[in-house]
Amino acid sequence: MLIAPESTDRYVRDTERVALSRKDASVRRRRTWADWTRPLWRVGNRLEAWELRRLGTSGMKLLRRSDLLALETTGRRTGRRRRVPLAYWVTDEGSYMVGGGAAGMTRVDWVANLRAVPQAVVWVGRRPMAVTARELEGEECEVGRAEAFRRWPGARRYEARSGRRIPYFELRKTVEQ
Repeated sequence: MLIAPESTDRYVRDTERVALSRKDASVRRRRTWADWTRPLWRVGNRLEAWELRRLGTSGMKLLRRSDLLALETTGRRTGRRRRVPLAYWVTDEGSYMVGGGAAGMTRVDWVANLRAVPQAVVWVGRRPMAVTARELEGEECEVGRAEAFRRWPGARRYEARSGRRIPYFELRKTVEQ
């Protein structure tokens, strides 16, 4: 098949674009069922975060029988307040520890928001508290990961399903001046 000279450039550009998109696709993770149902998760998370902030408890907190907090972050692109319910545990120093499993999603918005702006607000039992987030790395992360797997057996499955390591954060109360 002969290609007209004026369409040759377009053919080359299209071929390069396809090659680049294939290269990028190999780096991207496969979407999970949680990724496909993300809009439903967002509605449920907003409702649960509202319950935690206003009522101090939520239906999921009662069903799961685990401690939940509402984390309020600043959106990295919009600057708007974003709230999400999270399971947590308290360390000996009084810090809150949370992990970004998110039911096996390949991308977790609140994690990206905390990485961009580490200042946040935590609602525990209807009480807001200003905190500063610090992502755990190295040995600290391994210790946090082991504790999370001990507390929540599903975390191991979420990590395997998402194809990424779950990031863990320490939320320390901000000292008021």
